[in-house]
Amino acid sequence: MMDAVELLQRLVELESPTGDGERMGHIGRFIAAELEALGARIERRDPHLIARLGPDDGPPLVLMAHMDTVWPAGTLPAMPFHVKDGYAWGPGALDMKAGIVTGLEALRRLGEQPRPVHFLVTADEEIGSPTGRPLVEELSAGARAALVLEPPVKDGTITTTRSGLARYQLHIRGRAAHAGNGARAGVSAVDELAHQIIAVHGMADPAAGIRTNVGQVGGGTGDNVVAGEAWARIDARAWTVEGQRTLESSIRGLRPRLDGAAIEITGGVTRPPMMQTAGAAELVRSAIAIARDTGIDLAENASPGGSDGNFAAAVGTPVIDGLGPTGSGAHAVDERVSLESLGERISLLSALLVAL
Repeated sequence: MMDAVELLQRLVELESPTGDGERMGHIGRFIAAELEALGARIERRDPHLIARLGPDDGPPLVLMAHMDTVWPAGTLPAMPFHVKDGYAWGPGALDMKAGIVTGLEALRRLGEQPRPVHFLVTADEEIGSPTGRPLVEELSAGARAALVLEPPVKDGTITTTRSGLARYQLHIRGRAAHAGNGARAGVSAVDELAHQIIAVHGMADPAAGIRTNVGQVGGGTGDNVVAGEAWARIDARAWTVEGQRTLESSIRGLRPRLDGAAIEITGGVTRPPMMQTAGAAELVRSAIAIARDTGIDLAENASPGGSDGNFAAAVGTPVIDGLGPTGSGAHAVDERVSLESLGERISLLSALLVAL
């Protein structure tokens, strides 16, 4: 039987970029086999995986992880899995194959489950869970709690609040013309885009937790052409539903600044905020007390990023997120996970599964 580090290595070396059906099938079958060895009843909702353990009656605890990564196939030769200085390095090691290991090893340590536990492993979280979201909502509805195995914001914490996220695409139509005839010969979509970027960034309100970013732009067809088209991609985040609504209204309310320019806005909210309800707060207090009894100090933290925990919270389920191990370099070439933290988080999750 593999130990936790060997299991992590196998998962990292099973490359699983989002949308790669063949590779997702390989890693899904591997995870399913590991869960079946623990007595789980497997349901495939391709490319996603649901494992059910314990009895069928009563509200379950739902573990959540994702098997997809941001890394394209063929990354391993440049970023091979290796262990150095107490860390395991490799593409997807932290985000979030170590989270999958945490779930598997905690279940293995406990053996037969006296209560229902469902383990959902999705395959498109890195692109906003377009097909995974309905499964998250389905399994979360009526659950005792959702325990999300994403890495925490920092050591010694669990994630209890997350930003709501939205993605918008801004498309601008101007009127192309020969640049030699001067700007007045046409309507520059690039000039209009510059106005709109300033307007979008002006929507940010740090005191209210509202953040905006124009992360990608493009437009025009040549140096000597007044640009007839331009575009931008907008990331918009808020801590509250009210803040998210404010952003939605402001972005959809953008209007052209130049005569003859036209604006089209597409996209919208991708993840609602994960806000702490009274039930979630009670769950968190219980988790912190359980951790303390096992010798682990925990604190709450908020994450500016999103996860499938956002969707679980939106259907009214208490959520504890950030239960995976710590590390650094998620989505970066120095991605790595702390092996000490991996062991601690396996112990923590084991204790939570018994006591919650």
